[in-house]
Amino acid sequence: MNLPIISPVYPVTGIKAGVTDATVPLRLEVDTWYPGQTAEHLFQNNLFIWALRFLQERDPDHKLSFFQIAGIHGMPYQPWDEDTDAITANEGYCTHDSLLFPSWHRPYMLLYEQVLYEIMIKQVIPQLPADKQQEWKDAAATWRLPYWDWAQKKTREGQDQPLYDVPLITKQPRIGVIDLKDGVTVFYIDNPMYKFTMPDNERMGCFGINDIQDTDSKNNIMTIPFSKAQATSRWATYEPESDTVSTQWTEGTVRNSLITSTLNAHPWYGKNIDNVPLAEMVYRLYVHDYISSYTQFATTKFRTSPDYDPGSPAAYLNLEYVHNNIHNWTGGFDKYIGHMAEPAVAAYDPIFWMHHANVDRQFALWQGISLLDPAKNWFQSPDEQLQDDGNWYIATGDLGYAYPELQPWLDKYKDAHGNFDATLYVADVKAQIKALYSPGELGAPTEISSSIPRSLSGTTVAQPNFNKDIIINVTYNRFALNGIPYTLYFFLGTPFPSPSHSDPLQTHPQHIGFVYTFSNPIYRNRAAPVAATAAAKPSPIPNPALKSPSPARSSPATPPFTTAICRRVFMRCLVWRLILSGSIWRSICTGRFALGNDIDIPVENPFVEVAVYHRNAKFDDVGNTAQYQRVERATRSKPGGWRSETA
Repeated sequence: MNLPIISPVYPVTGIKAGVTDATVPLRLEVDTWYPGQTAEHLFQNNLFIWALRFLQERDPDHKLSFFQIAGIHGMPYQPWDEDTDAITANEGYCTHDSLLFPSWHRPYMLLYEQVLYEIMIKQVIPQLPADKQQEWKDAAATWRLPYWDWAQKKTREGQDQPLYDVPLITKQPRIGVIDLKDGVTVFYIDNPMYKFTMPDNERMGCFGINDIQDTDSKNNIMTIPFSKAQATSRWATYEPESDTVSTQWTEGTVRNSLITSTLNAHPWYGKNIDNVPLAEMVYRLYVHDYISSYTQFATTKFRTSPDYDPGSPAAYLNLEYVHNNIHNWTGGFDKYIGHMAEPAVAAYDPIFWMHHANVDRQFALWQGISLLDPAKNWFQSPDEQLQDDGNWYIATGDLGYAYPELQPWLDKYKDAHGNFDATLYVADVKAQIKALYSPGELGAPTEISSSIPRSLSGTTVAQPNFNKDIIINVTYNRFALNGIPYTLYFFLGTPFPSPSHSDPLQTHPQHIGFVYTFSNPIYRNRAAPVAATAAAKPSPIPNPALKSPSPARSSPATPPFTTAICRRVFMRCLVWRLILSGSIWRSICTGRFALGNDIDIPVENPFVEVAVYHRNAKFDDVGNTAQYQRVERATRSKPGGWRSETA
């Protein structure tokens, strides 16, 4: 009798090589690691590029192929490494809009890192000459998956000022590597970090990647043709599904320059202002007077139970929200589309893994500064802890890696007796976070004189003094548009019904920020049932970079930006537009789809709610104890305005 061979379960343990009794290897910021400035990093650069190439070349049916590992996150919605039927036929394993968002992605990154290391040891190094293998093996032992710190500006050749940017390793379609035959010669291969190309140029649809679809009120299908893609794209021009989809889409289009411009396109803030707005949002995540619990830090999830206190208006900011925007900015929006912008296919873009390594780092930093009070800052209440025999407070060091800011074994954290001093450690981690992300000394936006009419400021001076810390909070229903992701763009300036701008909306001089939902469509294919999560409760999304660059120093010649002025400015000058992903828009009022039109937010039962808050700002201290107050009537008579102000 022939019995079927059952593959053993693949254990995710983390890389054990390189770990000592006192230290663990570090995950490094990718641009400090590539191109390598040391022999160890140069070996690791080559090990990583070759290992990723071999991983991407594995048969898509291989359990430990790039395709299969990426597919855990979303499509093809199949069980992975378990003998079971899919419980949710049209959902992936990944958790979003959930308390589990940071912790679920941690072992997911660990799996990817571990598989790459095993390829280095078993497939890359054995191809080298015998006399070169040991030094490459030593370098592999200390290699860990690099992270892309998108909130840290980078110095680039030819640029006068540092700027937010994609990693250097992702920029070029071809990349230099050492020839494994001799371990010396350098030649060029297709860059596996530039895009993922299917083995044998197969279409992704051959292995279960469906088109992402929506239906209109007459059940007409609107389709984004991911099934026809042979490679991943970033900022590809949107094309509806057809029999003649261009080779630019099927073979993958990568426009990294548009990612860079989007990360830096905040003209309302003016020029030469450091750390606004992306780094400042990250900085605020770690100020405990600002966000006081893990529940607030971790997720966009908004609970509406009577006994739940969502905290202060500042608590709408969270890690998942910042993460969502990076997906949108990297994948593409408006008239563009890319894999990173759609949860179902995001993990197929190789940049996804360095993005999420940084998300994991942000999670680890939260754990680090919460070390002295984990009961308060890990879960908001004991009721939120699942009953389990394991340890819910898993430190990264236990998994075989750490981050540069989190090295508790260093001598500087030891007291006079040589023992670890947690107080010294936490204080230093906070200082490192401030050095990286604090907004520093900011002035009022240089565009403010043309954006806000003098009649509203009540003065004839050019620039009011922004001594108010202003935030805009948005609560939205992720599945209001059948789960199709959408973006809310916010503008502040001379009163106008809607900005007329032929260029991408984020480059408009009066654009001050946006919110992206990063949701999955309910209708993914013609046979897919409506997802149970279609009735999901609304989720709060925080400060979409919609704050004055807090906190500008006072100027004696400039009058204060008072509460009354703040109210008048936002009543007259704040507008928002809602755009669907992939340049397909549907009018909620008419049910009609078109290109180039906005979504109408219904007056009755709006699916978004916008509210403006402010407080007195203290220079360089977003954690000051002043309480936020709602700016009354700021959203009055605007669709989706705060619930009691729409009349």
